[in-house]
Amino acid sequence: MNYKPFCRPAPRLILLFILTLIFICCTDEKSKERNQPTVMKEIELKSVEVISTGGELGFYAHLSIDKDSTHYKQTVAANPADNSEYHKQTDLQDWKNLATKVDLTTFKAAKEGKSVQPVDGIDTKVVIVSNTDTISKMNAYNNSVWKDVVEQLYHRQE
Repeated sequence: MNYKPFCRPAPRLILLFILTLIFICCTDEKSKERNQPTVMKEIELKSVEVISTGGELGFYAHLSIDKDSTHYKQTVAANPADNSEYHKQTDLQDWKNLATKVDLTTFKAAKEGKSVQPVDGIDTKVVIVSNTDTISKMNAYNNSVWKDVVEQLYHRQE
């Protein structure tokens, strides 16, 4: 019997083994890079607007607030004496209170409601501008963030 207790592997097998190790190591490094958490860009609120239009009297109101200024304009087509407008500096604490209430993920998920203008209603649209996105939702009464923004901005106006 011609039995050899120790066989030397063929050079091709060694080369294949080395290449496999290199491939596994390189693939592992790439997957580690992909699985590293990405640095999230901090989302900063830039401005919030509430726009209301409609009704039998031809009502239009636009309230815009950012960290520096607040602008409000109301127009009533049927009675121009009811028109009003003001511009003022935004109180920093008011801006912070608003910014903490705005959860963009929840706001993005809001389902818009149907227009109520055909039955002489007033449609209300909220537009939120951040450093990464602009999102607008109309008549999203089913969304808590949407309702909070409308309430807080109109409360500021009073």
